[in-house]
Amino acid sequence: MKRHSYFAYGLLAAAVVGATLGTTAQTSVWAQASIQITDQEPASETKTLAVIAVNSYDELVADIGFAGSLADRPETGQMIDGMIALFTQGKGLAGVDKSKPWGVVVQTDGEKLRPIGCLPVTNLDEVLSLTQPFGVQVEENSEGIKVISMPNQRTLYAKAKGGWAFLSLSTESLACAPSDPASLLTKLVAEYDVAARISVPNAPEMYKQQAIAAMQAGLKQGLEQQEGEDDAKFEARRQLAEAQMKQIVEMIQEIDEVTMGWALDAKEQRAFADFSYTFLPDSKMAKQMNSYGQPQTNFAGFYQSDAALTMSAASKTDPELIKNDIEQIRAGIQTMRQQAMKALDEETEFPDDATRDAVKAAMNDFIDALQSTIETGQMDGAAALQLHPEKMTLVAGMLVKDPSKIEGALKKLAAAAEKDPDFPGVQWNAATHGNVNFHTIKVPVPDTDANTRRLLGEELNVAIGIGSDAVYVAMGPDYLEAVNQAIDASKTDANKAVPPFEVSASLGQIMAMAAAYEENADQKQLAQSIADMLQGEAQGRDHLRMVGKFIPNGLRYRFEAEEGVLRANGKAVADAQAKAQQPNN
Repeated sequence: MKRHSYFAYGLLAAAVVGATLGTTAQTSVWAQASIQITDQEPASETKTLAVIAVNSYDELVADIGFAGSLADRPETGQMIDGMIALFTQGKGLAGVDKSKPWGVVVQTDGEKLRPIGCLPVTNLDEVLSLTQPFGVQVEENSEGIKVISMPNQRTLYAKAKGGWAFLSLSTESLACAPSDPASLLTKLVAEYDVAARISVPNAPEMYKQQAIAAMQAGLKQGLEQQEGEDDAKFEARRQLAEAQMKQIVEMIQEIDEVTMGWALDAKEQRAFADFSYTFLPDSKMAKQMNSYGQPQTNFAGFYQSDAALTMSAASKTDPELIKNDIEQIRAGIQTMRQQAMKALDEETEFPDDATRDAVKAAMNDFIDALQSTIETGQMDGAAALQLHPEKMTLVAGMLVKDPSKIEGALKKLAAAAEKDPDFPGVQWNAATHGNVNFHTIKVPVPDTDANTRRLLGEELNVAIGIGSDAVYVAMGPDYLEAVNQAIDASKTDANKAVPPFEVSASLGQIMAMAAAYEENADQKQLAQSIADMLQGEAQGRDHLRMVGKFIPNGLRYRFEAEEGVLRANGKAVADAQAKAQQPNN
């Protein structure tokens, strides 16, 4: 392994530290519990655990028509009507109120779960008559409840009331039907086509405890002392894992609602999916979420909406809340440090112990910078990658509490790498811009890699900028010009209000790059046709985006696809269908 690659590893480590500064680590645990459907009388007060809602038929058909128009098939919505008429022998959705949403409401008495289907109807008998050609038999019992015998030997029960048909697996569950399903369903479809909301406090306690027990069992299984791990390191890892488990249990106890929703938005010409969660008012987690306030950034110039890929992250935590979690933060970073040192100790390709020690010292500096920044409670940074068939430029900037640690780590890595005669060397203090001092390195690109040389040139230019409270990175042919412009734009737009995090990708630039470098002729043609279509029709609305937003007592994640992405998807599907219909050669 070449010694100058250690410097490259150092740059990668700096990037990892930067990414960590701009994001929040989250632990995800999946637990399974058996769900029981009951036909017994309710044991206690009935509560709504979950609501699953689907927009009205009229709205869905309109959205399907919008989706079809993006693939040059605006008649798609009308085709849905035609298909339904075909299957119902011309009756269509007779008896269904097409103007109202429908869905499932899951009720619980604290022990059992009772799902109830809610269908808006004008005439339940007409609706049930549509099922007869498919072998469904319907009878009515003495209580006026429709008994629906399915071909698979399952039985459903239905009852109409107030313009709604309620369906369930038991007659007793129908007694738990919501008095006003419209109020539950309409709230969700006001913004979404399909959505679900779970009220966690209403979940039976036994299911919560089963989930916690499953997670604790998994934690215990993964906390066995590893081979070669001394007692002190094992104890530190154990304490960190138990602290994280405690946080997860607190979240389960404090979480209020979880909402998931998806929509096609014809007005805004986009599709989006949301995942949000809120915590109980006045809970510890709610106070923490509400303490963030409106995030602001001093790196707005590095979030570039015209880039192939761009991202930003900013947050500021109440110092008092940081104090409460400081020991856990430090324990987590100490575990990270120990794992990094262990990996470097086990690396077999270092030429000598002096080089290994230099890399370890540099890694410690990077982690020190990470820890001191996290302990301030403030995170701020952004980056942008510009892609063109003949050029790539990357710029990034991030808040760092002690930038001298980053600079010191780079110097240690460079000193170790200088033992290699092929190391191109670092130009220290090569340029300045305001109070930022840039160190640069020019990494030769092998002449055997034609595509990389086409994109980067004969050398990859890299600059690391050290400011008073920030670190900057730039790569590409015009690296210094690009990063300086981003720094100036950030100063002009200082303290800009931004989401806590945002990531955006431009499909147009990505497809143009794919077309330029794809070797398969068919794939190249498809990529180029999509790139041309996006350039001509999307008018810059060709982004895939993920955005976080603080909401009262919680956080919402939104995944969004703009008009151009939807059109590209429609074009790709249409091209695939056309190709499938062509006769084989």
